[in-house]
Amino acid sequence: MSRRQFLFVVALAVAVFLSATSSVLAAQTHNDTITGHEYYFTSTDGRFAGTASGSLPGAWNADVRHTALCLSCTPTATITGGSFSLATTYTLITGRFTGGTVQVINRGADCTNQTFDVDGILGDVGRFGGSGTGRFSVILTHYRHRILGSCISYAASVRGTLTLTF
Repeated sequence: MSRRQFLFVVALAVAVFLSATSSVLAAQTHNDTITGHEYYFTSTDGRFAGTASGSLPGAWNADVRHTALCLSCTPTATITGGSFSLATTYTLITGRFTGGTVQVINRGADCTNQTFDVDGILGDVGRFGGSGTGRFSVILTHYRHRILGSCISYAASVRGTLTLTF
């Protein structure tokens, strides 16, 4: 092999390597269906956990911090912060809530179940932190029943989608 042929082969190998590396490093979008439950809530904080199925199956946890709930307001609350994590078989993906809304869908008249649309925007998404983005979009259902004259929320579930790009 001549020196010119050798340099051509080396240059071609470098070009192929750089092309493969850039496609691996390019951001990928992952879509999952998520289900779970709310395990803690106040008028300004909701904490959720559950499972994801789709391109990143695993267990997830979210702490959604928001302005005080106002059932007669639009939006019902504005998401002000919080954290998100998804543990897959091979890695941990984290992020933080950078915005979004909570909107009541059904107020639950006469102590029936309440439903809310929780639409959170995620930033700093990636493996153990990063610069990616995402969207956490679920319907939250508070299950309620009247006990001794008081309306009691006894459980809550979430169902929706998770989209992560990193």
